[in-house]
Amino acid sequence: MAKISAFFGLIALLALLGVANAHAGHNFHVTGKVYCDNCAAGYPTRISPPIPGATVAVECKDRAGKRLFYNEQSTDNNGLFNIAVQGEHEHDACEAFTVSSPTSCNIPTDSSRGPVFLTHNNGINSDERKTGPFAYRSTTTHSACQAVMAEYNIYGDSD
Repeated sequence: MAKISAFFGLIALLALLGVANAHAGHNFHVTGKVYCDNCAAGYPTRISPPIPGATVAVECKDRAGKRLFYNEQSTDNNGLFNIAVQGEHEHDACEAFTVSSPTSCNIPTDSSRGPVFLTHNNGINSDERKTGPFAYRSTTTHSACQAVMAEYNIYGDSD
């Protein structure tokens, strides 16, 4: 009986080690979108275009502030990015942020960066970590902004 218990205990231990190591060789993928906040709304509206070719980065630093990882990528035609990150960063401070915009919509906003938790020790089974959306502003406001904001009742009644 003791041999059977030891055998099943060994199988359970190997299964746990297999689950722990299943993620060890995987990269994370930090995904999101970059758009032009052409109404200075603070969120995407129906007239907020994506920004193709915007550069987005992911950076991880240790507690002393030393850079441990950095990777950047340009967004596709839909303003989407998918940045590969190697390894676990459970004890590191990782952040995704915009670097540049190739358009006239190129003024960084308060929503141009955000933390990313790059560990499998947080209950998330997926290797994908979503962030954003990230925004830039333009020096000019879109001509349809007042109508769009009225749809959201931003300038609406105080009934």
